[in-house]
Amino acid sequence: MDADAIIVGGGHNGLTAAAYLAKAGLDVHIFERRPFVGGAAVTQELWPGFHFSTCAHMTHGIHPKIIRDLRLYERGLEMCTRLGGIRMCPDGTYYGPSDHASPRNRMQPLTEEEREAARKYGEFKRTLIDIFVPYRLQPPPTLDDVRAKVAGTLAAEVLERALTTRIRELQDAFLPTDNLKERHAGEGAAVGRNPLAMHFAYGSINRPEEETGEAPPYGYPRNGMGAIPRMIAEAAGEAGVKIHVNQDVEQFLVEDGKVIGIRLSGGTEVRSRVVVSNLDPKRTFLKMLAPEHLDERLRARIQGLITHVSCYKFLAVITELPQYTAWDGDPDWPYMGSTVMGMTRAEIDAAYDDLDAGRPPRTPVASFSVPSFVDPSLTRSGYHTASIWIFPAPAKLSEGTWDGVREQVAERLIDQITGYAPNFRASIRDYKLRTPLDLERENGLTDGCIWHIQHAGEHLFWNRPLPELAAYRAPLKGLYLCGAGQHPGGEVSGIPGHNAAHEILKDL
Repeated sequence: MDADAIIVGGGHNGLTAAAYLAKAGLDVHIFERRPFVGGAAVTQELWPGFHFSTCAHMTHGIHPKIIRDLRLYERGLEMCTRLGGIRMCPDGTYYGPSDHASPRNRMQPLTEEEREAARKYGEFKRTLIDIFVPYRLQPPPTLDDVRAKVAGTLAAEVLERALTTRIRELQDAFLPTDNLKERHAGEGAAVGRNPLAMHFAYGSINRPEEETGEAPPYGYPRNGMGAIPRMIAEAAGEAGVKIHVNQDVEQFLVEDGKVIGIRLSGGTEVRSRVVVSNLDPKRTFLKMLAPEHLDERLRARIQGLITHVSCYKFLAVITELPQYTAWDGDPDWPYMGSTVMGMTRAEIDAAYDDLDAGRPPRTPVASFSVPSFVDPSLTRSGYHTASIWIFPAPAKLSEGTWDGVREQVAERLIDQITGYAPNFRASIRDYKLRTPLDLERENGLTDGCIWHIQHAGEHLFWNRPLPELAAYRAPLKGLYLCGAGQHPGGEVSGIPGHNAAHEILKDL
């Protein structure tokens, strides 16, 4: 036996799992395809002196227990302030801070009827989230478990409604005016056109720790997202984890129905008591396992997991900050958080019409952030770094390839943003568009799905990614799952890695 545990993939969840396993005394080895660890949480110098979080751009779900256990604050984790955003509308109005009085600001005082409706809608979502907060640091409950726990309470009614109702139908039921419905138009838009209301329950990862009241850190880590896996890797290294970079795992080794190790692309075989996959479920089961090792029906269900709703990123060095024509408030506010364009109901519908047709959306949702405004370490004097998250995007195009339309898509996006900030195009010194295909090739994300599988209501808790895979164990003995496709989901939280490690230790 070459190791107790092999971790395939050096993303932050794989690093987290490795750290906990090594702290428990196991001999742990991580094999990472790229020259560096971090997975989707990386900081890269795209041009000399300009550093970008090239995939994940912020964090909001790292559980305080993980921070304490791995001593991340002592290792230098520092958060930069990120405020609430602004939503720009095509007609020159916006949704801005509620205390900013302007005829352009749609966040104006509500009528008494609207206030009461908004209160009840918010209460519904909070009640749903509250149900699932206690399940973060453990395997997900079954639906029967949750139903039994909330039986006879208001929460039981909320749960059943969330399981069967789409977000827009919920909004239509609670919110009596178009004004209120448009305020909430973007809810779930990165996941699907109109996801199940269960999607809201994913917000449970953001809640404060029950025992201490400490909230997960929110915002940009100083020095970019790569700071987080760097610190987790440091903790793992101190515990004895060996990290092997530039080592592409080609296949899992299987004997007598048990996963016993890995084969590297050069042919080297490494054997272990357990193998832990930090890869997404499709890559884990459809690429790393030969077809004969998995039930054909299960393979088909894994193939059907929702990954086709993707996204892309536009990263740029800019010589001046975007000057939004409609904005008439605090001049710094648009750069302290995100400025979002393309998020009316009509625009979201049009974008999903394009996605369904296999086209790059002509007017996608574009969330524009300027991380260097709050973290000057990312840039050189006189410049800023722009990070724009764009969604939705079809993973595959009906005609051509993402490589073939890259420049066209970038130019159209620049035009879209310049329509709101006329100085934007002229301010761009360098830019890079990262398409769904780039996210798949470079970050190893099937279909460029940044959460491994979407946070649709169908793929949460007992069904993330599927009921028989939800407890971090694969059907084949010896194979475990610790990636973002596991409960509680994606984002940079470390929770799937934490939970998987603790389940492995129970079994060994």
